[in-house]
Amino acid sequence: MKTSYIWNISNGRPFPVELWKHSKIKVQVNQMQLEELGRISITPNDIHILFLQVSLAEWKQIQPTIVSTFETNPFVSLILVSSEDGVDQIQDSVQNQSKYLVLENPLHVRELRMILDRTIQSESYKAAALDIGNSCLENVGFFEGVFSLAHQEYEESKKENEALRSILQYEELVKRSQAGISTALEKVNDMKNQELIELHERVKASQKLDELREKELKQALELQKATEQVLNYSRIEEMNLDKILRAQDRLFEYTEQEIKELVEENRSLKKKLGLI
Repeated sequence: MKTSYIWNISNGRPFPVELWKHSKIKVQVNQMQLEELGRISITPNDIHILFLQVSLAEWKQIQPTIVSTFETNPFVSLILVSSEDGVDQIQDSVQNQSKYLVLENPLHVRELRMILDRTIQSESYKAAALDIGNSCLENVGFFEGVFSLAHQEYEESKKENEALRSILQYEELVKRSQAGISTALEKVNDMKNQELIELHERVKASQKLDELREKELKQALELQKATEQVLNYSRIEEMNLDKILRAQDRLFEYTEQEIKELVEENRSLKKKLGLI
């Protein structure tokens, strides 16, 4: 059983995806510090995926090692990069290399799991196709030997000549099969790259949708707050108006009392003067 090694390279950051079981491939996560890049062993018969959790400064420090050791290594299937402060800069530096995939920030764990799973499956199919192709090549060598022997005995009988013709036809079929396998491998690689690109675009669209929803929620909260302030202001005005009306009532009551007292005082004065 092949092993798929996921190398989680960071300064102490845990691998964000929970391990899962695969029916035909063993999945193993290896935790590595940035200074331990030189200790990573890329075995030729397994699947290797690098997952870098780095800042922009850390990326600039390790990029030469990544380029010289892993970028051109045929047994490294994918190099994933997650950065909180350098997504655009890192993307610009690796945009011409199909082996890299720079993830959006913040990291979406579910999409990361899908990327890893599809890469592992694709590499598994690719390895199986290569095994079949190698087996066919071995058979081609065998039948080439048979062809050589049959050619030496060609003059002995027509039956042997017919057998040789059959062998040649079989050899041609094997070669066509090998060509078909090579074409299938190219299609598998194209499909893998296309799926990764489409998944990356869906991650971007999902993030933009989340940002839009967050903006709409903020606007709704601000509108609610403004409405509450208007209502509070209306209540205050209503209370102030009530106070003014009460004060006017008191003023009117007070003025009426004063008039009564003045009338009474005037009547008393007339009595004293003998006018009444």
